[in-house]
Amino acid sequence: MQIRTKLALHLAVQIVWVALLVLALLHLAVSYRTLEQAQARQREAQRLVVEFYQSADALSLMARLFVLRHEARYARHYEEIANIREGLAERPLDYDPGYWQLRLAEPADAAASRPLGEARALLLRLRDLGLTEAEQALLEEGRRQSETLMAVERRAMVLAEARSGPAWREALELVHGEAYLRGRAALIRPMQRMLRDLEARLHRDHAEGRAGMERAAWLAGGAVLLLTLQALLSAWSFDRSVRQPLAVLRAWAQSVRAGRHDSRTRLKGDNEFGELSGVIDEMAESVERSLAGLREEVQRRTRAEEVVQHLANHDALTGLPSLRLLHDRLDRALARAEREKEGLAVLFIDLNGFKPVNDRYGHESGDMVLKVVGQRLASALRESDTVGRVGGDEFVALLVDVAGREAAEQVRAKLELLVRQPIYLPVPKVVVQISAAMGVALYPETARDAAGLLRLADQDMYKRKAAQKAMAPPAPPPVELGGGGPPPG
Repeated sequence: MQIRTKLALHLAVQIVWVALLVLALLHLAVSYRTLEQAQARQREAQRLVVEFYQSADALSLMARLFVLRHEARYARHYEEIANIREGLAERPLDYDPGYWQLRLAEPADAAASRPLGEARALLLRLRDLGLTEAEQALLEEGRRQSETLMAVERRAMVLAEARSGPAWREALELVHGEAYLRGRAALIRPMQRMLRDLEARLHRDHAEGRAGMERAAWLAGGAVLLLTLQALLSAWSFDRSVRQPLAVLRAWAQSVRAGRHDSRTRLKGDNEFGELSGVIDEMAESVERSLAGLREEVQRRTRAEEVVQHLANHDALTGLPSLRLLHDRLDRALARAEREKEGLAVLFIDLNGFKPVNDRYGHESGDMVLKVVGQRLASALRESDTVGRVGGDEFVALLVDVAGREAAEQVRAKLELLVRQPIYLPVPKVVVQISAAMGVALYPETARDAAGLLRLADQDMYKRKAAQKAMAPPAPPPVELGGGGPPPG
């Protein structure tokens, strides 16, 4: 599965769980709010039922006081209570159970300063609170009984206008007699039952509300748990699908940076990282092939440069150091000799009898003579010494750590003897013999720099060459061989 598809799926599932959690929390909040509102309505209903009963008590009190004392304010309060209960007058905001006791103790004009609220019938306010049918039936029963008592009380107040006589005694009987008390008791019973029903409904609604809130809480908890599990699953999936492949790619990049170009990611899978791994591995193989070709090209060019460098510093025919390399070694040998307080010698070598051989037998034979002479000179010297070809038949030998002229002359004599040894030429099948004139220059006795040493050795060579021509017998003629190989010995 593609990573973007997997991530989209995980995101969709998480959105579902989050939505479920939000719905559960909303349900919890709504349940709590509904429970609070229901409880508030039921408490308000209880308060209004109590107010209805207390207003009946207040009406009874005012009627009895008017019958006994014949004061007009009691009749006025009676009508105020009735009008407030029936919604014909505005209800005071501080209309609590002790309201009328306070009114009786206050001056008559104190009521004008009390804040007033809405004018609405008490029974209508009770019905607006969502009473059940049974509660409405009890309320209706209480209303009828209250109206019956009010009719009795109003009749008693009318009869009490006589203030004496049979009418007044009848008024007293009406509000204090046994029938009136039974009516009061009949009013109390539906109100008490209604209060009990409201209390029971309050407890029942509270229990149901708590059960609903608990269900919502369990649902929210389940959503949180599922969301947590989904988050853990997403984290595990992300680790497996993204972090681990990224770690593999990072390790591969570090190995490539360290020079291990044969490293491969080798990630498997049908997602983007699997595809990327395949592309990277193909690219790495291509790069490795390119690097292998580049290494081969570098090696080829290095070998070519080494060949060029060798040709620049060595004689192409004999393989001996050229004049350039000889100068470099001479400069370094002089620096070391000066530093270590050592001596060195330069031998300038010129071959005698080489030109007749080259002219008579050709350049190939001449080249063979030069190669043989070069090999003999190189084999006779130490590894620390150097012999190089500086011209057609001219060689220069550099001898380091030489004790003095005597040691240099011994080497010169040895080299002259080697050069005079016969040389077999296979193509014309002849044996030729040549010699050499060798001039010597010493450091620090005769010169202290490279140019001076070479110049003085060259001059000494020409002197010796002239002396050899004056004193030496003619060179022996070449010996032609009839066989197929060099002479024995």
